[in-house]
Amino acid sequence: MTAVTFPATRWSLIARLPEHPQHVAVLVGLYADAIGAYLAMKLSGERRERIEDTVQEVLLDLLAKPEVLAKATPGSGSRFRYYLMNLAWLSARNHLRHARRRDHSSLDARSSDGGPARIDALADESSAAETGDAAMDRAWALSVVRQALDDLQRWTADGTLEPEAFAVLEANLIGGQGLREIGVAMGMSAATCSRRLARARMMLQRTIADRLRLAGELGANDDAGRACAVLLESLAVRC
Repeated sequence: MTAVTFPATRWSLIARLPEHPQHVAVLVGLYADAIGAYLAMKLSGERRERIEDTVQEVLLDLLAKPEVLAKATPGSGSRFRYYLMNLAWLSARNHLRHARRRDHSSLDARSSDGGPARIDALADESSAAETGDAAMDRAWALSVVRQALDDLQRWTADGTLEPEAFAVLEANLIGGQGLREIGVAMGMSAATCSRRLARARMMLQRTIADRLRLAGELGANDDAGRACAVLLESLAVRC
């Protein structure tokens, strides 16, 4: 995870992106995995290679547009990620249109708007209609949880977390197994299994909270347990 942190006046920082383009890479990098997951959901009927190419082109497009990112504005229920994912989808449609010119195919009715799209067009429109898009919330939650789990896996390599604790968490969180079932499979008592799950879950909550604070999704004093619950709720998983 990047060591760069944003000040409390995060929206003000976003508004100053044209004068501080060095922050663009940090912002886009923070949301890159979520953007990729979101576009993969929206482009589920496309070939895998085309999806991967489109995601890379979209991220490069966003990096080159600090003045467009700076037009995001705070509001009731607004999230910078909603604005960013809308821009990403608009850019993806541009790239798909270009890719399909050779075979004269078209985007489906959901994505076609009858004319060429521009990535800066959304900056002049309200993105309120998309802020409730469950695909955006799920993509964001998946990216944060995956990155948090990657942190934990790295910590097992340097001795910060016992490998058994990570294995218990993975079996419980991803595999959906109960503690008794995990204990039997791993040859440990229920009490030991419970302690290791609690330790791994605490570390998972902490790294999730760190990412949410970095993204401005969580206040500095908000509880890490609450952060974990909010994220996993989007995935219908309980921490």
